Amino acid sequence: MNILIIKWGALGDLIASTPAIRSVRESYPDSKITLLTNKLMTQILPPGFIVDEHIIVDTDRNKVKDSLTKQISTVFKLRRRKFDFALNLRWTSERAALIAYLSGAARRAGSGPEKMKNLYTDFIPHPKGRYHEIHRNLDIVKAAGCKNITDKPIVAISREEEEFAEKIFDESFEKDKPVLCIHPGASRPVRAWLPDRFAEIGKRFVNKYNGNVLLTWGKGEEDLVKFVAGEIGSGAVICKATNTIGKLAAVIKKSTLFFSNCTGPMNVAVAAGTPVVALLASSDPVDWGAYGDINLNIKSPLALESYTDEDERRAMEALQTDYVWELLSKKFESISREDKNAG
Repeated sequence: MNILIIKWGALGDLIASTPAIRSVRESYPDSKITLLTNKLMTQILPPGFIVDEHIIVDTDRNKVKDSLTKQISTVFKLRRRKFDFALNLRWTSERAALIAYLSGAARRAGSGPEKMKNLYTDFIPHPKGRYHEIHRNLDIVKAAGCKNITDKPIVAISREEEEFAEKIFDESFEKDKPVLCIHPGASRPVRAWLPDRFAEIGKRFVNKYNGNVLLTWGKGEEDLVKFVAGEIGSGAVICKATNTIGKLAAVIKKSTLFFSNCTGPMNVAVAAGTPVVALLASSDPVDWGAYGDINLNIKSPLALESYTDEDERRAMEALQTDYVWELLSKKFESISREDKNAG
């Protein structure tokens, strides 16, 4: 079977789609799977890893930037591939629904938008209200006939990326010391907890557990992690630039616990399998929290139906350091007990 899967978006969107894509592969192991996606996905699921091929659209997060001429060219490229089945995981996008229809696939499955349901041969309405994005994607592929379902997100990590992480840990940390990986940045500053509070958590972790803190960062966050590391003092290490998603995943995978705002790297940590403690303001954990029983989502007590930027800032400030530390330390001690019992 020749299968087209449509999914572009920001880092978290893409990682949340990987269980559904993986379920398609495991349900149809001999199929050719093509992803219509943005360039970021080529790092998460490179060709030959779960999928066979990418057709790239230029996006700014969820917004397509391709010219009309380029979009028409993409449609013709899809039609030439003669897909048997098109799965649209961009369930809010009118553009993606239209592309699924214009692809020429005889069978087309998706769940939205509602007003375009006639473009599909298989329309899968979503439950109303709060529902995790991972399950919104999985519902589509289950209804489309996939039987081998996994809800575990995944990200590719190459051997070179593993060696990158191993070198950092070998050079920076004693083998038996726990490592708290902190990513203090966010897509926008108003969505981030205060830097001095991240530093205080790191300092307490170093002092109470004789551990280390590894600070990861993205573009434009160099000064932020320098400040946090300086406030923590001895025991804090600033990670080398993780210029691929696989490098970031490899570093997080070797850490004992990951602590961050609700942001793209949080989703990378979920895919890497390291327990996560995530701070959420406007995001609802049912929709976008760190997925899985091993993870802990700490929701701001300032819970509103909608948030302005000022509300978002106040919601993050309402998360007090002592409260966060109490929950994070309990999570770490639970992990330590489980590791001891397993050993």
